[in-house]
Amino acid sequence: MVVVMDNKYLGREDAPVGEEIWKVLDATMTEAAKSVLAGRRLLYVEGPFGLGLKGVPLQDVKGESGLVTSSFVPVSLIQKSFVLSKRDIAASEQEGLPFNTAPVAAAALDCALLEDKIVFQGAQGSQGLLTASGASELKLSTWKEVGKAADETISALTMLDNAGFHGPYSLALSPGRYNLLLRRYPQGGTELEQIKSMTDGVFKAPVLDSGGLLIASGRQFAAITLGQDMSVGYIGPAGEDLEFSISESLALLIRQPKAICALR
Repeated sequence: MVVVMDNKYLGREDAPVGEEIWKVLDATMTEAAKSVLAGRRLLYVEGPFGLGLKGVPLQDVKGESGLVTSSFVPVSLIQKSFVLSKRDIAASEQEGLPFNTAPVAAAALDCALLEDKIVFQGAQGSQGLLTASGASELKLSTWKEVGKAADETISALTMLDNAGFHGPYSLALSPGRYNLLLRRYPQGGTELEQIKSMTDGVFKAPVLDSGGLLIASGRQFAAITLGQDMSVGYIGPAGEDLEFSISESLALLIRQPKAICALR
């Protein structure tokens, strides 16, 4: 995650706070967002290319009579605002006292979950990893029996292998499914350890209510394209508070949907 410090559209130079306050806000945002983001761990990230990026070009399509048509994946803008007490910030700058960063963390968590919703479920005008046309699909059992998760992961690997994608692979799971992998086999070891040996990584995705997905690893199959990376900006005074925002812009670019196996 990159904090864009010189983006003139963030209004940071207009804020009546010093550099140390910005360091705290940036660090809090980053720590909170990383605690839930899964898409960036699963996929390659391209950019950031700047706030002005509003669409990611796809390959031109040739039509009749020499007509060539361009198409784009729209770039979505995410923004969440929060307020901090002027008095608390003044106490921090003057006396070195810590101030309440919970509003910053809450806004960062909201942005991170919206980002992963775009990545996994899609947004208006674009598909997500779990809604991509042409992806494979595997219906999961309840995983009540230890070893069943590993067996079904192998089934998903085999589906992608048969489709021409021979690995390596990455796996993202809902928290409930991921936590089941922590159970131990009677002979020792966990399912998580076993499945990690088959993949590039196994990632918990809090944005998912159930299921997950397996994808062939590599930017040639799918990537996240960033316009503006997640950043803290200044909006202005709000009574006895100061209003800030966390914003970012991104698009999911699916280059090969057949490299994805949705786990339902």
